[in-house]
Amino acid sequence: MNKRINKRLGRLFWKFFVLITLVQISSDLVVRAWVIGTQRIEMDLHPPSATAISATDHSRSQPPPAPPRRPLVLPVEPIVADILASLCCAALLAWLLSKPIRSLHAVLSDAAGGNLDVRIADTMGPGNDELRDLGTEFDHMIARLRTLIVAQRRLLYDVSHEIRSPMARIQAAIGLAYQQPDQALVLLERIERESVRIDRLIGELLALSRLQAGVDNRLGEEVDLRELLSVIIDDACFEAKAKGRSVHLGSEINGVVRGNAQLLRRAVENVVRNAIKYSHRGGAVEVKTTLGGAEGVAVISVQDSGTGVPESDLANIFDPFFRSSAHARKEGSGLGLEIAKRVVESHGGSIVALNVPGGGLRVDIELPLLPG
Repeated sequence: MNKRINKRLGRLFWKFFVLITLVQISSDLVVRAWVIGTQRIEMDLHPPSATAISATDHSRSQPPPAPPRRPLVLPVEPIVADILASLCCAALLAWLLSKPIRSLHAVLSDAAGGNLDVRIADTMGPGNDELRDLGTEFDHMIARLRTLIVAQRRLLYDVSHEIRSPMARIQAAIGLAYQQPDQALVLLERIERESVRIDRLIGELLALSRLQAGVDNRLGEEVDLRELLSVIIDDACFEAKAKGRSVHLGSEINGVVRGNAQLLRRAVENVVRNAIKYSHRGGAVEVKTTLGGAEGVAVISVQDSGTGVPESDLANIFDPFFRSSAHARKEGSGLGLEIAKRVVESHGGSIVALNVPGGGLRVDIELPLLPG
């Protein structure tokens, strides 16, 4: 590998050498031709005086002879000097670039081998500000790539864990059905419930992957907030009533958001359904929209009537498959809030969660409004 690097650096040196030599020789020839041409023009404009001719010349009527024109001779000495200077400049440039190139090559080889803890900015050496900036950007890219790969591995582990549990219950139910045929109907209901859970999990994973890949980022629609919340609240009330809860829509503002109506509906609906799930039986979920602190920003607040979550868990509830220790036994894939976060951020907004004094959790969704 070192031989290959040295060979490439050698080619780089000769490229520098040829380029600098050609530029210098061309400059010398142009300057020399310009000087000779200037001298010729000067002599044509100011010829020698007739009185300067010998007195023995009796033919004064004849014009003085024209000065001889010097041919354009190729300057050998300056060309040799140019070649030597080019040799020195090319060697200096190749030497200055060799160390950062070697460092960059070594780091890229390590990164290609799976080592994402490498850093390059500090190895560029003093005086290479531009290369150091390039190294800093490379370090940021490697750090970001490492974060994404770690998150992907964690997601894969969580997905396998989430699917393994219902699959194990399905297999157990099938085994019991063979052993207890009289319980087949009850066990079939169990199998159906677990199958629905797996289907929902796969759907949410597909939605999350599409958001991460930017496939669903068609954000050209004008979405009316009142109309959007009206549809969501109607569906939420029906679901909450079946679970002994209720959903109330509080203050509303008129506003239009540019984005994808289907994605925004899914994001807000996930937050509302999450609030219904964690509210006490007989409790209510409060939904309202207000103007944010910044001009032109709408805030959709969804507050449940549950116990809230520990403060240490607030920063993690939007992570995929995260379950707070206070709600570890609740059913669900743990992807709803992650999907909501992705959707909101793709619309230029933000989403935060905070505990409410007296109990309950409130999720605030901020979205930029269209002017008008």
